[in-house]
Amino acid sequence: MIDFIRESQEVIRQIPLSREWLYTIILIPSIILTKLVLLRLHFRQHPELEIDEKRRIVVMGRNITLMLCIFVLFLVWATQIQTFALSMVALAAAAVLALKELIMCLSGSLVRFANKQYSVGDYIEINHIRGRVIDINLLNTLVMQIGPNPLIGRLSGKTVSFPNSLLLSFPLYRDNILGSYVVHMFDIPVPIHLDSDAITPRLEAVLLEKCSPYIDEISAHLEAVQVQKLFITPPAQPSISRVPYDDKVYNLAVRFAAPVGLRVDIQQAVLDEFIRVQYRLLNP
Repeated sequence: MIDFIRESQEVIRQIPLSREWLYTIILIPSIILTKLVLLRLHFRQHPELEIDEKRRIVVMGRNITLMLCIFVLFLVWATQIQTFALSMVALAAAAVLALKELIMCLSGSLVRFANKQYSVGDYIEINHIRGRVIDINLLNTLVMQIGPNPLIGRLSGKTVSFPNSLLLSFPLYRDNILGSYVVHMFDIPVPIHLDSDAITPRLEAVLLEKCSPYIDEISAHLEAVQVQKLFITPPAQPSISRVPYDDKVYNLAVRFAAPVGLRVDIQQAVLDEFIRVQYRLLNP
């Protein structure tokens, strides 16, 4: 074995390339090839995976591979990097200022990874950008936009990319923190002269009809999440609250718990009923 290692080192010395370049040419493709083989084996062993789960695994594998390649390159070229850094201290300081945004993006990516703020398939909102995450890398996040109207929760078909540096400056809202269920809220502005007693009961009836099949299972899920993650979960019972706004309108604050895929349909059913009730009140 020792003789084999010595012969290998002798062969490497005879190749007309520096050791750093040779190790780079060998190790980087090996890492990438290993990632591809592992992904293919994993997907073959788990053919039942949903597309979101497959996408999440692909993105995670790509980011881990990228970080591993960077780490390997740093180890291989450590001596040259150290020599270069010592001779370019002033230039490095200027580069830090010039690459401030890049450093902030990498820092935001590190914060996201450390805190597990969101992953592929999650519904998020940050700095007025709302959508479903479809791709994440070290510099930015790509989401499929929801809207354009905030009361329309369906995917618009347009993608929006934002730099991960926003995670350091703006609050992040994540809808599906409770797994496959979500507690959803929205406001309905109502003209001040319309009697809320004639509107609220009709909306509550529609809301209860749509949500009642899921209340028990959602309540059990929320209790399990509360025990597992040790934080207080909201109640699953739907409700409508009346909130003063100004001298022209008041708001009906609608709140309900539902499966993630059904929240838009339930919201639309409540809005449809409100439009019908409002029309009858305005046109007696």
